[in-house]
Amino acid sequence: MIADVHYDLRVSNRARNVTLKVNRSDGLVVVVPKDFDRSLLPDILTSRQGWIDRQLERFESLPGRFEQDWPPAGIEFNGSGESFRIRYENTAAAQPDIRRQGNELTVELPEASTDEELVALLVRWMKRYAQEYCDCLASQLSVQTGLRFNKVVVRGQKTRWGSFSSRGTLSLNYKLLFLPEPLLRHVILHELAHSVHMDHSKAFWALLENIDPNSRVHDRQLSEGWKYLPTWLE
Repeated sequence: MIADVHYDLRVSNRARNVTLKVNRSDGLVVVVPKDFDRSLLPDILTSRQGWIDRQLERFESLPGRFEQDWPPAGIEFNGSGESFRIRYENTAAAQPDIRRQGNELTVELPEASTDEELVALLVRWMKRYAQEYCDCLASQLSVQTGLRFNKVVVRGQKTRWGSFSSRGTLSLNYKLLFLPEPLLRHVILHELAHSVHMDHSKAFWALLENIDPNSRVHDRQLSEGWKYLPTWLE
């Protein structure tokens, strides 16, 4: 039962909604707006119990280089092998911004910025990074396999890692960059195989196994791909 889970309750003058966070040092943290009716918390926590259980389990099964605290101290992309430390600065500008210098990101935040605005800013940067990286990787794999595509589009799909359209558009989820490199390559190869077979017929699976001999293992591993994502992306 959710009532058995210990949580740290914090009141924020800037918060507009109830926010749940999980980090290694504090476990479950519940942030509520000032004057929030705390009698509503049990129902809210019960409705999010599945999410809470997954996040707590994630810390036990997959420790990372960066503490998955808030705000995040860094971003580590398993798929590309690059990691970025994040430095935060206050700014008088009306909108938050990110500057990259090498493997350090400087995030400029107005004093009144919300958690949601920070996440949106980081996601926009990650999509740009993923677009550039996946463009290059997909082109390399296309040359190696002889399977063609017209363009790569990086999105933030809720339930798919990728897709391939009849027009040759390879759509990829930016969150793929958090997965191990073999799984990232597998998703791209899977979608490139659809340039020949738009279904999941025996011929499709035969082609995929030919270009990715461990495709069946990788496909099973993808079902638990969420374990590699930082908790703040939920």
